[in-house]
This record gives sequence, structure tokens and C-alpha cells, in this order.
Amino acid sequence: MIDFTLGYLRDLLNQHLKVEFSLPDNKVVLSNLIENDGSIGEDKVIIFLLQVEEESSLRNMGANRNMNSSTYSNPNAPIFLNLHVFFCMNFKNQKYFEGLTYLSAIISFFQTNKIIKPVGYPDFSNRFEKISVELCKTTYDQMSNIWSAVGAKLLPSALYKVRLVDIQDTNIKGVTPAILNTESNETH
Repeated sequence: MIDFTLGYLRDLLNQHLKVEFSLPDNKVVLSNLIENDGSIGEDKVIIFLLQVEEESSLRNMGANRNMNSSTYSNPNAPIFLNLHVFFCMNFKNQKYFEGLTYLSAIISFFQTNKIIKPVGYPDFSNRFEKISVELCKTTYDQMSNIWSAVGAKLLPSALYKVRLVDIQDTNIKGVTPAILNTESNETH
């Protein structure tokens, strides 16, 4: 589901930038920032996954599901994830201003669309009602550490938390019979 989520955001942003700036081609790619040969793709908005964490406040949301009138299934509890996603503007020289323009457009898009309901992606929309996107506050020290870990020079960028990506295992770990009545058949 992580792949669907990031692919969906990439497609939404490409559509938004094409409409906003009358672009003929996609500008947003889902990729590593630095390729194996050390090169960096130019003149693109690069999206990459920085970190995955579990949303601990929703850890115990598993519930029995009614299979029929006399039994309930005990599915594995879903895992709700927060994805920390980096949006980097890799535009050099004369196109640097263009990258800043796209960064502003992306921030504006997510400011307007903090809650996104997936439409047109059957595999995605069948599993999620919505996802939320939130700009992360980072200090200079944190940004320096991130860029050092990534192994790249500082680029105009924004770090977002994509919240509540649900990974649901469909395996059932047990079946519980329903209680059909509360009267005792024992005689004293």
C-alpha cells in the first residue's frame, strides 16, 4: 500500500502542476534522490520515502467481524502508518526559480487538500477512506542530518507526513462462536 499511496500522490501532483502551469510533461517523479552511479535527475520534482512509523495511538483498533449470524472472525489488527515523504526540487541554474515555483504550488496544493479521498484507484480506494497530509516542522539541525544521511547537497524541499496509511492483513487468526442466548439450561 505504500507504493499505491506515493504513486497516487505523484499522479495528483503531476495533474495539478500540468493544469496550473500548462505543462506538457510530468515534472513529479517517485525515485531515489541519488542514483546508484551518484547522479541526480535534473529538472524534476523528486518524491522519496524518508521514514515509516506506526501510528501508536491507533495500535489497538482491531475488532471482531461478523461472518454470519453465529460466528465472528478474529482478524489481525490493521497497522496504521505515517509516511515521512520528501518533496525535493532539483532544478539547476536558470531553472532554479522554476523549482521554487513548483515547491510553492505543492505547498499550496497540500494546504488546500489536507485530507485526500482516493478516487479513480480501485485498489487504493477500497482499502482507504482517506489519507491526510501534514507539513512537518524541521529544525536546521534536523534538515542537516537528513541531507547528510541522504548524501546530497541541500535542495529546496518540503517534508510531509502522510498519515494513516492502513496495511491490513486479510488472514483470519481465529473464529469465535456467537452467544445466541443468555439463559442457562442447568437445573439446581
